[in-house]
Amino acid sequence: MSHTVQTLPGRAFLTLSDARQFLKRSHKLILIASLSIVAFIFANVSLDFLFTRFQHSDFYISESFLFSSFWLLYLPLLSILFLLTRRAENLPKRISLAACLVGLHLIAYPALVWSLSKIFYYHTFAYWQTFNYGLSAYSLGSVLTYGLSLLLFTNSWKKPNEAVMLPGHPVREVKGQTSITSIVAADSVNKKTILAVHDIDYFTANTPYIKIHHTGKTYLHSDSLRSLEDKLDNSQFVRIHKSHIVNLGRVAFYHSRRNGDYDITLSNGTVLRVSRNYAQDFKSKLRELHHVALK
Repeated sequence: MSHTVQTLPGRAFLTLSDARQFLKRSHKLILIASLSIVAFIFANVSLDFLFTRFQHSDFYISESFLFSSFWLLYLPLLSILFLLTRRAENLPKRISLAACLVGLHLIAYPALVWSLSKIFYYHTFAYWQTFNYGLSAYSLGSVLTYGLSLLLFTNSWKKPNEAVMLPGHPVREVKGQTSITSIVAADSVNKKTILAVHDIDYFTANTPYIKIHHTGKTYLHSDSLRSLEDKLDNSQFVRIHKSHIVNLGRVAFYHSRRNGDYDITLSNGTVLRVSRNYAQDFKSKLRELHHVALK
């Protein structure tokens, strides 16, 4: 039997599908964000004007608009947060992402002020002077804005699970749980196809999707590997790696790599790695499925 080693193609930072979904889901959010930014800039300039009147000092509207440019940075950075929220697999990663964008915003703001004043103003405002101003004036508001936006975007990206149970494919009870027998997936032209789960060779993590390898073809499914694992018949499908779930019925043979890992060869010749962390569970379930003694 000829062996072929399965390699995972690299994933682009932003796919065409992501861009389409972003435009579809975000046009209202962009409009609301844009109007909010205009309102905040107007409020900021108005407060500057009232403050100078109260202090009996001069009011320079051009400088007020310059320092209000802090609000302009929200539009691109919140767009980035919206896109990457779906890619972050869990809450700690999403919080870290929001925290990084808060820091980036506070760092970019004085650079923006410096650049604009360098180009359009007679006086160039020093970077660190503006940085300290932004830190004292906007840091708390930025944390609240990005935190609330993260919560909003997380809920916005949620959508019904596409793993479905269909007539003609009766469900089975597995250790008190109902295992799915059909799944809806998309092909390369985004055509939705109903796949029989028992015909699937293996699943591969392809964040934020799952790549399904089914009878020589590849499909995408919007779910996490961990979530899908709980829905599958765990007597037929087993996790062999943090990035792979394999159909035990497709395993032709396996051999040890002498370091605790194993290589398995599927009936179609594909070779996959079994991580040492999953090796014992893999061999145990393979033994139960085929009722044979395994070493």
